[in-house]
Amino acid sequence: MTDATSAALPNPPAALGLERNVSLARHTYLRIGGPAAYFATPPDIDTFVRIWAWARSHEIPLRIIGGGSNMLVADEGVRAVVVSLRRACGSFEFRGSEVHAGASVMLPALAKAAAERGLGGLEFAIGIPGDIGGAMQTNAGIGDGRSIGDLVTGVEVLRNGVLVALTRAQVTFDYRHTSLRAARELVLGATLALTPRPREEIEAEMRRLLSIRQATQPTAEPNAGSVFRNPPGDSAGRMIEAVGGKEVAAGCVHVSTLHANFIVHDGHGTAAQYVGVMTEVQRRVLATYGVRLIPEIEWWGDGPPPEVFQ
Repeated sequence: MTDATSAALPNPPAALGLERNVSLARHTYLRIGGPAAYFATPPDIDTFVRIWAWARSHEIPLRIIGGGSNMLVADEGVRAVVVSLRRACGSFEFRGSEVHAGASVMLPALAKAAAERGLGGLEFAIGIPGDIGGAMQTNAGIGDGRSIGDLVTGVEVLRNGVLVALTRAQVTFDYRHTSLRAARELVLGATLALTPRPREEIEAEMRRLLSIRQATQPTAEPNAGSVFRNPPGDSAGRMIEAVGGKEVAAGCVHVSTLHANFIVHDGHGTAAQYVGVMTEVQRRVLATYGVRLIPEIEWWGDGPPPEVFQ
C-alpha cells in the first residue's frame, strides 16, 4: 500500500478507534507483511458494528485478524479495515458440557480450561496456535483426523450488520475449509459440545500431542503452520520432501528441514520470497506427481492473489 494510496483514504471518526497504517507483521506468526490501511481493537460488538458500517459506507474491505497463524500478508500491506476482536470477543463460558467461546479465544487456552473442568474433545487443539474465529473458517484440526467441526453445535456471525446465530446444520465443515470461509462470514463466536473425561487422561493426551509437535515442527522459527493441504490419500510434507523440496529457498525464506510442509525464515524474510518458495514447491510436486498442492494458509493482499493461491 503506497503513501499515495494511503493519503487518498478517508479519515474515520475518532470514536471508532481506528489507527492508520499499522504494520501487520507484528500481528502474525510469520512476522511478515506490510501495513493495514486501518486497524482497530473495538471494546465491544456495538463498536465493531459501527466500524463495519463505516467501512461499508466507504467501500473499504473489512477483515478480521485472529491469532495470525495461518496467513501471509503482502509486502505492500492491505487496503482494508483490519479488526482484532480480542477485546470484544475474547471470553468463554462453560454451560454444563458445552462451552461458548468468542472468536478471539485461543484454542490452546480453551483446551486447557476444558481440561480443568474434566471435559474432553479439545485435546487435539492444544498445539494449534489459532483462535475460535479462525478455526471456524478452516475447520482447524490435526493429522489424525480430529477437527473442530466435529464439536460445533452453533456459530454466531455478523451478517450485513446483524448478529445471526447459525445451527450446526447450516455450516459445512470440510477438510481445512468451511462454508463460513467460502461466504466470507465474520465469525463472532461458537458453541462446542464436549465430553466428560478424567482430567488426568486429558492432560496426558495433551502432553503427548505437544511432545510430538515440538519434535516434528519448527516451533522456534517464524512460520504460518502447515502451508499446503494434504492431498487425498497422501501427505503434502512427504511429497515435498520426495521432490527435494527441503532444498528450496529464496532469500531469507526456505523450506523447513524438520518438516517439509512448513516454510520458515530467519526474521528478515519477505512475502515475495515466501511466495517464491511456495511456487517452486508447488511446481516440483505437480511435475513429479501430477498433483497441484492447494495452500492451507490464506493470502492477504490487494488485487488478484499470486498464482500459487489461485
